[in-house]
Amino acid sequence: MSTAGLVQVSVLGPIEVTVAGQPLALGGPGRRALIATLALDVGTVVGVPRLLEAIWGDDPPATATTKLQGHVCALRQGLVRLGGPRAARVVRTRRPGYVLCAPDATTDLDAFENLVRQARNSPLPSGAARRAAALEQALLLWRGDACTDLSSPWVAAVAASLDERRRRATEDLAEARLALGEHDAVIDAMQSLVQLTPYRERAWEHLISAHLERGDFASALAVHDQLCRILAGDLGTAPGVRISRLIGAIRRPRADSTSLAER
Repeated sequence: MSTAGLVQVSVLGPIEVTVAGQPLALGGPGRRALIATLALDVGTVVGVPRLLEAIWGDDPPATATTKLQGHVCALRQGLVRLGGPRAARVVRTRRPGYVLCAPDATTDLDAFENLVRQARNSPLPSGAARRAAALEQALLLWRGDACTDLSSPWVAAVAASLDERRRRATEDLAEARLALGEHDAVIDAMQSLVQLTPYRERAWEHLISAHLERGDFASALAVHDQLCRILAGDLGTAPGVRISRLIGAIRRPRADSTSLAER
């Protein structure tokens, strides 16, 4: 993770924390949920009720607030051991809860979002190479599903939204690579994505477009037919207008040539 904070928290995968470049032992799930919840809103005060929910769900123990204070104290002690007094001030008490303070604390999530914003500031097609480079860097920050080692329902819900951002960035990268003529890379990435999330029409659209731009009309039609079967069988729907237009551009000439041959 290419960030400069004294304390670096990684949430794009299993939770990891380094202090002055040294790994911090986080302990059990309660402390991991605490640091993850603070890191997901770095620089923003997170209230005690949200922290209790993140750690214990809908059924916190009667002593939850006291135990939360214990988790915060233990976290600060670990930070001090590796980073000294400055590191201890990274987790501060702020009414009505606690805050992970920037810039001494940084996250891979912030780095990812900054790179995605940078990519979107590079217009297509002229900025395709810059957009692709930024998105490649952004996606390399991911080490698996976000917060994958936490069972907290609250954290899991937030992590699911982060995983969706990752998938959108993957589709954005495919769009940039299409503009660069990198059709094989697009096909590989989009085939993997639609296997994981089969209802993402934008990913299917990029996959079909890559086959079309290679001149492989048969593969494009086969992909379209596969999508139609999935949508009809699972959702009772059909592909949207953009995909229909792509396929229509292939089938219309075929229909015209067939009708002429039959005359």
